[in-house]
Amino acid sequence: MGQEKKHCQQCGREIYFDGICVSCRAENERNRFLALSEEEMNQAVQQICREIAETGKLDHERELCSKLIQYRDINTAEIAKQAFSKGVYHPWELYKDAPDDVIDQMIALLMEDDVEVRLVNNLLLCLSIHGGQKVFQTFLEWERNPRKWSEKICVAPSEYAFYGGWSYDRQGNWMKTMFDTCYPMVKGTLEQKKKSPVKIGSRTGEKCKRCGCELAYLMEIDGRDQRLSFLGLDGVVKVKGCPNCVAWDGGDFCRYQLDGSSELVPEGDGFTTEDYLGEEGIEELSSNTYCLGETPVSLRYATDWEGGSSVGGFAFWIQDYAATYCPDCGRPMQYLAQIQWDTVLDGMEGNAYLQICKDCQIVTMLHQQT
Repeated sequence: MGQEKKHCQQCGREIYFDGICVSCRAENERNRFLALSEEEMNQAVQQICREIAETGKLDHERELCSKLIQYRDINTAEIAKQAFSKGVYHPWELYKDAPDDVIDQMIALLMEDDVEVRLVNNLLLCLSIHGGQKVFQTFLEWERNPRKWSEKICVAPSEYAFYGGWSYDRQGNWMKTMFDTCYPMVKGTLEQKKKSPVKIGSRTGEKCKRCGCELAYLMEIDGRDQRLSFLGLDGVVKVKGCPNCVAWDGGDFCRYQLDGSSELVPEGDGFTTEDYLGEEGIEELSSNTYCLGETPVSLRYATDWEGGSSVGGFAFWIQDYAATYCPDCGRPMQYLAQIQWDTVLDGMEGNAYLQICKDCQIVTMLHQQT
């Protein structure tokens, strides 16, 4: 016999156990952190520093540290100073506000040739999260004149820089690879969704030439809405893609016009010819009621397993950051948005990621899961 269907006691979503669903638990946890007072956050920072000082580790309070950065964007200078003194480098984001002297010491460590590869990776990631002119110039110098340790790592410093939301092109020109504002996609009603400047999973009526699934606008973005002015998109962008194939392909491209027209540009033949979603899946996807939130949130708001869907800010990369280069100009594309699949398609795992090249008017669609 199959499991008995039940409903989440908070949102009514169909589940197979008593209580509330994973999404609602995540929402409740998020709201708990958003409600913390300044005094409570300061006490939490001292609690984190105390664990590092006393144990030389960040184990028990690691989740607390991550959540405070994720939802409240706390200043991490004090934590970073204590962490570096004890050789604690995770999570890398705790170095986003590291003091100048800590950054200088990190760079000095990497000026040595006999650095253990794990330490090299940690230091490069921590430095990339911090960013700034000095880190940029140092990364550029290491790329042009590689240190001995570069033989031990898989990618150049410019690839590490993506984790901090920046990089540089082949000519050494600094580039921002994310947007400095983040808006969440929040639960609403069908009527509210109609008025939302961002929509997930609208139907197109067209069929995928590879698998036969109905194509969808994975995301519609009306950049004319004041909330989205940070994107610099003076029009409507509809990112057309196959919600069935995107989970299998290495990444498809969509060429768009600001009048809402778009064209799917598939890469190769794809990895599947079977439509796993069907009409039922497309209907479920298009029936979601997620809308753009009214106010911006922390840049790392969605950087967790249950971070949800968002526009701008940082993504939660389930595997590694998948930097995409524009097929037209060859420059790094900017991270634009993420869709957490299980919030709009029951049983589907992972996230879809959208990256954009505004100069060439092209968006890429990627998928990652465990």
